[in-house]
Amino acid sequence: RKPNTDWKPNYGLLTRRKHHPLILNGYPQFEKPYDPDNRKTPPTQKKYRPPVPPPVVKASRNSSDYNEDNFHQLKSKFQFEVKGMFHDKGYLAEKEVFTAAFNLHLVGWLKIRSNFMLGHVQGDTYALSYFKKYLEEKHLSKEAGTIDWVRLFEYNTGLSTPLQYRHLYCEKDWRKYRRRKAHIMS
Repeated sequence: RKPNTDWKPNYGLLTRRKHHPLILNGYPQFEKPYDPDNRKTPPTQKKYRPPVPPPVVKASRNSSDYNEDNFHQLKSKFQFEVKGMFHDKGYLAEKEVFTAAFNLHLVGWLKIRSNFMLGHVQGDTYALSYFKKYLEEKHLSKEAGTIDWVRLFEYNTGLSTPLQYRHLYCEKDWRKYRRRKAHIMS
């Protein structure tokens, strides 16, 4: 039988692949924000582990339950993206931002390069609002660099007490110069 070319074009060897989303537990997984913890490859032989029961929420999610005396018990999180020029491959800016977040007892991760910063920080609401103000008011020293603009997203308040991260760390760039140059050129 002769194929009907009007119904489906034949590209021959130049057929395009279909773009299917990754499906986990019956739900399609579309683009998500960058998270260095979720890129770890699982072991080849997984053992069955029963599902973890959901944590008991000890913090009240009702906003009228909080006032000036107990507002520090409320946990929050947000992600940020900063564009700018940071001198010395971003090392000085990384040191200043890490020190500011560490002194506020925030947890999460930071990724700082010569022209951008990314991060996801969690902690109590007072410390997070102070760190947010620190970023928005561009409190970097002139030696560290300049901030052009700041974008905050996925701001969430009222997290349960076992937070996703336990400490603050910086995502380093361990690529060799040759590999970094190839990535920049492509």
